[in-house]
Amino acid sequence: MVDELAAPGAEIAEKGPDFERAIGEPASTRNRPDPAAVEVADDDLLLGELDKDGNGSQVFVAKADPIPPGLRTLPRSPARPAPSPKR
Repeated sequence: MVDELAAPGAEIAEKGPDFERAIGEPASTRNRPDPAAVEVADDDLLLGELDKDGNGSQVFVAKADPIPPGLRTLPRSPARPAPSPKR
């Protein structure tokens, strides 16, 4: 991205899933978080919960994908489909 295209008053020129680049930093600069601090999903997960009527929301996180920091405290449940009944 070109810094001149950044919104007026913005401090961040680029923001990716695991990096930020401030206005004025070279494009090769990536402020990546410590890999040990990034939590990844061990299996396919659904984060959040639904009530008995199906109200609420859940977010799908695929196996080996990073879990966003804001969602780490939500209840977790496996995203595997229920096994089909044997006939």
